[in-house]
Amino acid sequence: MIRTCVILPYSGEDACTKVINKAQENIDKILKGNIRQILEALKPKMKKNGIVIYSGYAPFFNTNNEDCAKDQRWAMPSWGSWRYWFGGGLTLTIDRRKKFNDLVGNINKAIKEVVVEFQNDRNKKYDIEFSDWSEWPAEVDGQMCSPSSDGSYPDENQPEMQFIKPNTWTRGYGRDHDLLRRRELNGTDFDQELPYELTQEEQQAQEKSWNELVARYDENINLYDSILYKSPDPRAVARHRLDKRAPVPPECPGDGGFDPTLGLGLPDTFGRIFHPNPKGHETIAAFALQNLAWVRSAQLGNRGAVCDLNKDEFKCWAADGSKAFTSWTSVDSKYKEFCKFVDDKRPKDGTINWHIESERYFDKTPDVFTFKVQLKNGAKDFNLEECEKSLDRIINSCDASDNPMNWKKGGKWVRGSYEYSVNPKKDREWMTRPDGSCGGWYKWAYGEYSFYGKGWANNDWGQNSLLSSARNCVGSGVTSWFFEYYDKPSEHDGWEWHASFNTPIWVRQRCFNNNKVQRGAGGYTHKWRSNFGDQDYNDGGCDGSD
Repeated sequence: MIRTCVILPYSGEDACTKVINKAQENIDKILKGNIRQILEALKPKMKKNGIVIYSGYAPFFNTNNEDCAKDQRWAMPSWGSWRYWFGGGLTLTIDRRKKFNDLVGNINKAIKEVVVEFQNDRNKKYDIEFSDWSEWPAEVDGQMCSPSSDGSYPDENQPEMQFIKPNTWTRGYGRDHDLLRRRELNGTDFDQELPYELTQEEQQAQEKSWNELVARYDENINLYDSILYKSPDPRAVARHRLDKRAPVPPECPGDGGFDPTLGLGLPDTFGRIFHPNPKGHETIAAFALQNLAWVRSAQLGNRGAVCDLNKDEFKCWAADGSKAFTSWTSVDSKYKEFCKFVDDKRPKDGTINWHIESERYFDKTPDVFTFKVQLKNGAKDFNLEECEKSLDRIINSCDASDNPMNWKKGGKWVRGSYEYSVNPKKDREWMTRPDGSCGGWYKWAYGEYSFYGKGWANNDWGQNSLLSSARNCVGSGVTSWFFEYYDKPSEHDGWEWHASFNTPIWVRQRCFNNNKVQRGAGGYTHKWRSNFGDQDYNDGGCDGSD
């Protein structure tokens, strides 16, 4: 899968899907039997009251957005064979990352089910526990493709990264690397115009970094271009051919098939990808030790002395079919303010199990939402930092897969005796782009404009979006301003709001018909061709006679 779907993904979507499906088939048909044989083989090796901790795996990928697919390069350059020169490699889309994560979850499920079998075995020779650390990498922002990372590894912006990954950072060097053109590993320059001229020193630094990158790849090629490396390991071949343990031969795609590296193989820098890094090993060890203490305390009849770390619950409201959502800018602007409010207003007299819910932020707008903190089990204290981190994770984890507008659906996180929740209150029609319609009419002394919209001007009553952008183009002559949000957009052709205003005459072409004002407000409109309110929308801009 690493080769076909990530590092050398030039064989197409079908080839990647085939190997993923085969992996799932092997999980269903082979994995449990193999685990049983391993655990059976341990029986004569274990002493009475011995303990086995079987560690699971953790999902590798963050799936919040498509930045990883658009802005990072995971595929090696396609110099391995001419068959790859003319096709673009697959990217790590959200959908593909979710499939990888699902495989990890299914592997953990299979392991846990076999572990439970051995826990309930009347003739068991040892105690066994499954160690599940799968939620930790997401909790500490330790997964690949995190929005906080630009693809660098190691990355100072993601100090808790749990896995080894390639350096997928693709941007250049200079005063502002986000503004510099990108370069492919084959040396191609994209003719992307820079907003400024590079100084001689910046050009030299860019060329130096590029040459170092090319040299690093040349070194890997030369290192693995040897008869010794190309020769198969007889022991590995023997195991592959003689292993009778699997009830169904794996027959994995790629076994004995075309080798896209032409015998070079993958360098260790790629072969080690997806293994835990030192942080990951610390996490695995910590969970294993906690589970070891849990099992040992049960053997000693003192289980209550150990904390149960499995009481947490993370849930997104979308899982219950909720249609409410809000914009990221709205909810992100308020969660720290709310946690500070809770810290100031919480009971200081020892009251337990208290709760505080926020006001309805941006009330009577499509973006309306609340936050809530609920204590239980006798809890009374409050941690400001935990509150902020908890709400931040809920905000940025409960998204839909097709979500270019970065809408936030909310959810809850129960952390022991503390429950944090983000609660959008307005059911809305799902949209993946801002939309609207408008018309402007010549009225002798002024122009009269009417706008309908959804997905933009979400919470400011048009003041900082549409009105501000109109004034930037028209000038101070915007008058008779009116703006309203609809309680039930379905009764108004799906539009969430309506605005109207007057302008000086003949400003439609330079300000509204080209969507200049609309784009400045973060939106877009279509024209209508007949009377006001008609649904015959076609090309963009603002129709009318002004």
